[in-house]
Amino acid sequence: MTARAQDWKPLPHAPIATVFGLLEHLRETSGGKEDIYKLGGPLGYELDDLLPVTEAAKQLGLVKIASGDIELTSEGRVVAAAEAPERKDRLRRRLFDLPLLRRIVDALKAADGGRVARKTFLELLEEHFSPSEAERQLGTALDWARYGELFDHDPDTGEFVLAS
Repeated sequence: MTARAQDWKPLPHAPIATVFGLLEHLRETSGGKEDIYKLGGPLGYELDDLLPVTEAAKQLGLVKIASGDIELTSEGRVVAAAEAPERKDRLRRRLFDLPLLRRIVDALKAADGGRVARKTFLELLEEHFSPSEAERQLGTALDWARYGELFDHDPDTGEFVLAS
């Protein structure tokens, strides 16, 4: 697997559920736009905890951030209003836009049986991140991929497994 620099743009460490919480808050309480620095209080987050959540929503194309404001994109509005099955489907498509997740899925699709050792991806990430950050990146990728039903981890074999 050859790599391009953009493949190693770090994923923000934010559980996908918190991203949905942000979207729902923006949709329900502010008409889709709010001063980013005022978000912490209503959501119960310190600013340092909130920034990864807003960055995750931005990387997924669900919000735009400009001049201190955060605003739902048109896709973000649809996702925030969607029921679980549609939300999951829409997120799955957004996840393919993230190079790390796309690389993992492509490798799983190319692998015999749709399985690749987790260690393989960890070693690749360690070429670009510290060992602890590589672990965190893989953990975030797995959290997001599980929600989008792209792939999972088999703890018995230590392999990532393509979702069926």
